[in-house]
Amino acid sequence: MKKGTIIKKVNTKNIVLNGVMIALTFLATRIISIPGPIAPGVINLGDAVIIITAILLGGKSGMLVGAIGSALADITFPGGFVFAPVTFIVKGIEGYIVGELATRGETKGRRQTYRIVAVIAGALAMVFGYFVAEAFILSLFDGTFGFTFAVAELPFNLVQGGISALVAYILSSILLKADVRAYLH
Repeated sequence: MKKGTIIKKVNTKNIVLNGVMIALTFLATRIISIPGPIAPGVINLGDAVIIITAILLGGKSGMLVGAIGSALADITFPGGFVFAPVTFIVKGIEGYIVGELATRGETKGRRQTYRIVAVIAGALAMVFGYFVAEAFILSLFDGTFGFTFAVAELPFNLVQGGISALVAYILSSILLKADVRAYLH
């Protein structure tokens, strides 16, 4: 490879780590879930795994893990397949935002501040993404969705995002303090 190329060599360890985190996201979404007030929605901890992945492994891994792990979980929920394409995009964006903001904090020497902002921004991106999708996009395919549905789901998406953000911040802080990154790279 020429000096200065932007293509990184594929790393087996990264592939395995991403695969494990995709599986954990799937499990945290599928198993650690409480049915939401409006089917097929659920409140789960999959976002916590996405956020932790993004903080530890970066935006690209956060995006892959969020998109694939969460969409796979949606496909397995009764009636949840409708959300899978939206989830793929929304959770991918969530992971990317968290990873990129957290990484900026590393380079600027303001880890703590940027990590807090990253976690909050990721959770809000998830809430906003689902609100837009439920209010405007999914309603094109299914009349049960729409603005009223999105408003009804909003408090539960905020709860899911808030709990996941808090859990992810606490766990990622513990993992960073234990210097887990030394074993990841």
